[in-house]
Amino acid sequence: MKKLTQGLALAAAMGVTGFAQAAYIDVVANTGPAAAPVAVSADNDYANGNGIPNGDFIGPQHYSLADTVLLSHSLESVSSDPFKLTFTYLGKEAGYTGSFLYEGSEVFNTGTSALGDTFSVVYGGGLAKLDFGFSSDAWGNPAGSVSNMGTGNVANGYNFSIFDAGEDWFILSLDDNNQVDDNHDDMLVMVKAAAVPEPGTLALLGLGLAGIAVRMRGRKKA
Repeated sequence: MKKLTQGLALAAAMGVTGFAQAAYIDVVANTGPAAAPVAVSADNDYANGNGIPNGDFIGPQHYSLADTVLLSHSLESVSSDPFKLTFTYLGKEAGYTGSFLYEGSEVFNTGTSALGDTFSVVYGGGLAKLDFGFSSDAWGNPAGSVSNMGTGNVANGYNFSIFDAGEDWFILSLDDNNQVDDNHDDMLVMVKAAAVPEPGTLALLGLGLAGIAVRMRGRKKA
């Protein structure tokens, strides 16, 4: 029985090593405008919580007026291993129609997406910025766009901020016309990264458990 316990522990350890990871994504400062954290704007409807006058957001609320966000930063992969990315649409407060894009394809649209809609994809691994961005349409005319892949997430009158909500998850908040209301609540998207089980690791774990089972059957026959 002792050897069986040791065998199971070894097999479990083999499996765990395939999933353990300190972090998958993190923020990196870009060149350009100052990268220091800035206070959440007082007229940010999402941060104001209850009694939102113009916003349409899904709970729970993840940041408040007491928090700070990052401008001129990007999100990047800090893992050489594949991992799962999940994006969630949290809502908007905007007159323009905003879009969130991943690798050039629209994922969410403030005019058609439902609050809480999600999109998941497996990122292949490698140290690089994540390929996503925002764009907006002002009643049929392009209003602006910004990409996480650039040297900064601040464009003329159009930018997004990043709230560090915890290890491997962040909230991206678009300001589609900061010359008017610099409040970063025109479109909110949450992004989380999580482990993807490696087929090779699962196969090794299965072989280990199968070997233990065969040994136990052999002992019973003896």
